[in-house]
This record gives sequence, C-alpha cells and structure tokens, in this order.
Amino acid sequence: MLLALLLLNSTESRAQDATLNSKLTELKKQNNLTDWLYERIEYTNANPQQLPFLLKTQTEAWRQPANADERVAWLTLLTTQGYDQLQAGDILSSINYYEEAYAYYYKYKVADFDANEYICKPLSNNYTRLGDYERAVFIQQRSVDNLPAADVDNIASVYSNMAISYYSMGNYPMAESCIAKGEKLVKSSEVKFRLQNILADIYYDHNQLPEARALLTKNIAHQKKVDAESAYSRFGAYTTLGRVELKAGRLDAAESAFKTALLLVNKWFPGDRQRERANITAALGKIERELGRQTNALAYLNDALKLLRINTAEGKTQAKLIYGENNLVDIFHEKALVYKSLKQDEAAMENLRYALLATDKMRREFADNKTKERLQHDAKGLAEEAIEMASALYSKTKDSKYLNLVLEIAEQTKARTLADEIQHSHQQIANRHDTAMRHLLDIERAIAYNERLAMEGKDAGRYRQTVNVLKYNLSLLNKTYRREAADGMLPTSATLAALPQQLHVVEYFWGNKAMYAISIRNRAVERVVRVANADSLSKQITTFINNYYRNGPGAMLNAPKAFYGQSNAIYRQLLSGMSLKNGEQLCLVPDDVLGHLGFDGLITNSNYKPIIQQWPFLLRQVSTTYTFSLNALLKNKPQGSAHDNFTGLFVTHQNNSNTPIIAVKKEAEAVNKLVRGDYLYDAEVNNKAFFNAFENSAVLHISTHAYLSGVNKEPTLDFGTQKLFLFELLAKRNKPSLVVLSACRTGDGLLAQGEGVISLSRGFSAVGTPATIAGLWNVNDDAVATITAGMYKHLLAGKSTGAALHLAKLNWLQAVRPADALYLPYYWDSLTLMGTDATVKLQQARGFNYLYLLLLFLPLVAYVVWRLRR
Repeated sequence: MLLALLLLNSTESRAQDATLNSKLTELKKQNNLTDWLYERIEYTNANPQQLPFLLKTQTEAWRQPANADERVAWLTLLTTQGYDQLQAGDILSSINYYEEAYAYYYKYKVADFDANEYICKPLSNNYTRLGDYERAVFIQQRSVDNLPAADVDNIASVYSNMAISYYSMGNYPMAESCIAKGEKLVKSSEVKFRLQNILADIYYDHNQLPEARALLTKNIAHQKKVDAESAYSRFGAYTTLGRVELKAGRLDAAESAFKTALLLVNKWFPGDRQRERANITAALGKIERELGRQTNALAYLNDALKLLRINTAEGKTQAKLIYGENNLVDIFHEKALVYKSLKQDEAAMENLRYALLATDKMRREFADNKTKERLQHDAKGLAEEAIEMASALYSKTKDSKYLNLVLEIAEQTKARTLADEIQHSHQQIANRHDTAMRHLLDIERAIAYNERLAMEGKDAGRYRQTVNVLKYNLSLLNKTYRREAADGMLPTSATLAALPQQLHVVEYFWGNKAMYAISIRNRAVERVVRVANADSLSKQITTFINNYYRNGPGAMLNAPKAFYGQSNAIYRQLLSGMSLKNGEQLCLVPDDVLGHLGFDGLITNSNYKPIIQQWPFLLRQVSTTYTFSLNALLKNKPQGSAHDNFTGLFVTHQNNSNTPIIAVKKEAEAVNKLVRGDYLYDAEVNNKAFFNAFENSAVLHISTHAYLSGVNKEPTLDFGTQKLFLFELLAKRNKPSLVVLSACRTGDGLLAQGEGVISLSRGFSAVGTPATIAGLWNVNDDAVATITAGMYKHLLAGKSTGAALHLAKLNWLQAVRPADALYLPYYWDSLTLMGTDATVKLQQARGFNYLYLLLLFLPLVAYVVWRLRR
C-alpha cells in the first residue's frame, strides 16, 4: 500500500512538472516574461521543496525586464527568493537577494512596488540578525523618510525595528527614543505589543529583570487573539521572557516560556522559521547544561545545528558549512561549555574554534568599520576562553601546536579591520584599470569629500546623510572585494615562517580576566605568559601614562623615584618573563591600553639610582619597534620605492602668527643640513602639496601640529590654512617607504577594542605605508628636533629605520645635557616606529664643494702666473 502511494505521488509530481514546463515554454514563445516569472514563483510557493528551481530563474530567463510590469515581477522574484532563503535558514543568501532587490528598485525607480514592506523591512531585519546594525539603521531610516506621514502604524513598526538595532549595538538612549517615537504614533495594538517587547529587552540588558518580567507578562495577558499575524510577536515575547527567567536563575519558568514559544512557531509556521526554532532549541540546551544534564544539553544543541544545516543527521559538524550567524556563535560556545564540564577539553576547544570561525565568517559580510570593531570587541571574551583553554592544553600535553593556536587566536582579534584596509588598498592598486574598481574609487572619493564638508560644520547633517547613502551604495558594490580582503589572514605557520630569523616578537592579548604575553623567537612560539587581574593592570598602566606622560613632565620631575618604581613594576609585569637578550631586535604587538605606552623608557632594574642618566632603561638593552598585528606587518612589506626623494613639510607659523615655532624651525634647519630633498614651508604646505609629496617621495617628513577633531575624535594634521583628516588618506600606487610624523600625538587616538589606537600612524598603515614614526604624547619640541636629526644621520649611514631611531635616542641619553632631568623618558621616548624595520633611500645634502671652488679660481691663478712670467 505504501509503495503504491509513493508511486502515485511520483506520477502526480511528474505530471505537474510537465504541465508547468509546457506553460513556461509557451510563455517564452510569446515573449511574456511577466507571467513566466509569476508561474515560477507560484509553483515554488505551492511546493517549497522546489526552491532550487526558483533560484535558477535568473539564469534561465531569456532576457532582462523591459517595462514596468516586468520590473515589478522581477522584484517579486528577488524578494521571494530572499524570503524563501531566510525561511530555509540561509541568512547570507537571503541578504544577497534583498540587496539585489534594493539596488534594482532604486536603479529603475519601480513606483508600483511596495519597497518598504517587501525590501527594506526584511533587509534591515536580516542585517540586525547578522549583527550589521549600522546598515540596518540606514535602511530603517530610509523607510521612515519614504513612508507617507499618515501611515503611522507602518512608521511605528519601523521605529520598533530601529529600536532593536540600536539596543543591540548598546545605544540604549537611541533605542528608547525610537520606542517613544513609535508609541506616540502607533494605533495598532499589534505594533504597540512589539514596542513593549523591545522595551522589555532593554530592561533585560540593564538587569532590570522584575520590570522586564512584569511588562512581558502584562503584554501577553492583554493579547487575547492569536492569529498568524500576532503569533510571531507572541513568540518573541515568550522568547524574551524565557531569557529573563534564565538570567534570573528560574530554570523551570525559563523552560516553560521557551517551550511555549516553540509550540507557537510549530503551530503557526510549520516548516518555516528554522532560525527561530534553532534559537529556542539551543536555549533549552543551555537550561539542560545548567541543570547538570549534559547529555540532554548536547542533544538539544546538536538538534539546533541540524536545523541550521550545519550538522548531519548523525550529529557530525560540517565545518565547511559554517557561516556567519550570531546563533551559530552562541550554539558552538554553549557546546564548548558542555564539553568543558564533561572534562573533554579537546572537544571544548574544537567548538570554541567553530564559534570563532562563525564570528570570522560574519565579519566578511560587514561593510562598516565600526560594525567590524564592535564584533571584534564582542568576540574578545570568546577568544580569551579559547586562549585560556589552549594554554591549559599546552601545559597538559606540551604539544607546541597549542602555543601556535594561542598566537592564531590572538591575531584573529587584533587589527583585523586595519588588515582589511591594507588588503583593500592592494586591491585598488592591482585592479585600478578595472571599470568596477574605478567606480568604487569614485564613491570613496565622494565619501571623503562629503565627510570633510561635514567635519567643517557647513550644514553637517545634510552632508552626513549623503555620506551614509554613499557608504551603503559602496557596500553593495564592494562585496566581492570586501570578502577577498577579509579572507586575507595568513595561516600561523606562514606568519611565523615570514618573520625575520633574528627578530624577537612579543605579542599581547588583553582579556577581561587576564593578559597574555606571547613570546616568538627564531620563528617559533617559545612561551605564553599569563598575568592575572587584567582590569587592575589596565587601570594601573592608564594612570601611569596619564600622570607621567599625557599631563606633561611635572609628575616625573617632581617625583622621579615614584616614577622609577612604577615603571619598573610595569616592566616586570609585561616583560620580565620574556628572556630578553642584550642587543636583540624586539618587535612589540600591543593590545588595549598598551597602544598608548612607550616601552623604551621602562625601567628594567628595581635598584633606584638618583642620577637619571644612569637609569637602566629598556632602550639600553634592546632595539624596539612596534606593529598593530603580525598580519598587518606582513601585508605591508616594503615593495621598493620608485623614488629616493625626501620631502619635508614644515609649518613654522600657526594662526597667522609672525612668531615662528622655534622647535619646528630648528628641526627643519637640522634636517636640511643632512638630507637632500624638497623642503616646503608654511603657505607652501597644503593638502595638494601633501598628496603630491606622498606619491613622489621615499621618505615624507611632516612637522606640524596634530590633534583629534570633532565628536568622532578624528585624527587631524593642521597645515595652517588647511586641515588633513584621517579619512582623506586613500590608497596610491606610489607611496613612501617611511612617513615621519614629527607632530604632537600623531601615534595617539581613540582606542578601539580589538583594533588598536585609531591614529594618523594607523591611517598611513591602512593605505599601504610600510612604516611610520609618530609621537605618543605632546612631546618636548627641542628633544624631538635633536632626536629626529640624529635619526636621519643614522639612516644616511645605512641603518634601518628602527635601528636609526634607537641609536638617536641612545645618543640623547649619552650626550651632555644642561640638566639631569632632560634624561627622563618624557623628553625622548615619544617617537615610536610602527611597521617594517628596513633601510630607506636618502641622498646626503650637498656640503661645501671645494673642487668647485678650485675650478672657479683656477683661471684667475693661471692669469696671475702668466702676468708674473711676463
């Protein structure tokens, strides 16, 4: 009987397919693209298992749409494909179709299609699910702007989605503002219900659990009617209630809420909403883990992974199918916790790596740097767990693969956005003749232009809106290049093999609980040192930097012994376990607060000496350079400059003052006596001169003021009549091998967690400059002028940039100074080399040419001799 039914179903399916094919063939003969598209859409709606058939529509279409009706049908196809892919659990493919629909809608201005309902709403929701909140808010704001003012419920609905985006990125004031705007407009009880649910989410994040519970319980009780439209909001309320009870430790109540949510989704969305099913199933797994029922927990978590199409029916994880998705990150993390409680450390480590892989896949899809930086910050706790476990496995097994794994994880969390930008710069140069790349470059230039106008305060709001539109359009065009750039992480083995043999690298990872120092020598990870109480140490170092450097030399001058002791304490915590050798080259990869710290001035011995010139500075022991990450260092290797020209830009007068800045004038004169090149002063220095020098110099030296501008603290170079902002640095085919930023705090900036200090130095690295020398604090101008001149002497003698700066600092310490206090590191340790330590091409300045003088006077001598002989 069963066999007969199967045969009957198969026969009916074939007959149905034949009928459809006949219809499609006839419509194609009639050149009726509109009905041909709708036939395929309706067939797939009736037969969801035939989604692959629908996805082949674009390749089987014989032509592109040519009129309004055909374009509406084409948009219906794209949005249906996006919806069906989301229901199947493939969020990235869903986003791709909705983005294509968005671009198509605005390209052809298809007036008869409801873009807000069928494109903008699902697309922004997808961005929110993925964690790409900046782009979600952009689309939501466009919806608010485009909807008729009378359509209050739809506007309120968009505000509810916008509130989710804002609270998800931690911007609670904006989230609450969106809820308030929505509640002021809303008439629909269903939309009001959703707005209240989001307010409960905010209460949850603020640990206001009783308030969240009361609000959700009240909302659920007031919703009397449940239908297909209201079921999803009710599902969301029960899901949030489950999270609230789980956080409160009321596991039975949490389980009841989650199971009610699961019943709702099973009843009202059979076969759909796979992501939501997976989310609830994983939450039930977490409850089982907390109850100590680890086998049950694993069963739930593996079922969740099956729903997301990652696990096989047998429960085996297919790593190649892992994609970027917040749910996946959470599920793999939860599995790691289960295995850890079962003392199965290898399995726990494997699942932590899967979680980090899903995070990495997610960042490939992100276009906005702020989104990437937030993801890196959020993933840092996960990375710390993985590093802690890898370190424990090394202690247990002594297998060096775990030391390499610690380095791999540390690199995954460090300066990834910078590495993407470096890779993108290389792409721009390699593909500069490509039409698509030229279009991308035009948009990037337009973004920089409008950002400048916004920074200068000329109708800033309007220019900021233009920037947002341009950035979103760029994100749609830039997908392929963006993903290629994000795939640029070198394997750990390749990273180690590419390092100079003699280089000693110390890479830091700063977690919430501990700081890890990773020592690399002879191209191998030799040890990992863990320092507990990371938060306390971070505060200690921050206070040290502020007291003794950022606030001027006063504290160091007034209490040198106190400085000595604190400096030595920091040295011992950061470097005492690294087995430093005298005279070695040390490359430091800082993390977190260490990005603001100069290491050369650290005290290596606890025995205090009152004579400052005799202090045991780290500078006396090793030659130190810095890099944002090893990945960034290796991507930015010098390619060999096409020039050997030096260009110096010196602004000796500020704000139309007739009084020169003595130190800049002195520095310019000192360098001019040593190095042949082009020297531009004051009015000659502007943005045009800068960009010309940037493309035509082996070494570019800039001596002027620098500071952070605007609410975003944008690193800025002040050229007197003009300013150069960090965002205006764009990739050029030719670039200097070395940029010297002899200005205040050019290596300083805002600290982006997991990314490093966003400074001018970093900006030059992002556009492919192999090395920069920049200042970490407001420097003593006389000292910097002397050290800079000394560095150029050593560069002309063939020393590398790192060695030249190191020797110039040593020269400062060894020379006679008017006061012993001038040997304090405040005066000489500000300048640091960030990037590649290599030699650069420079030409020595012309000295007094005695041969030329001899040739000049030779005729006169000959004449005198001739007259005497007569």
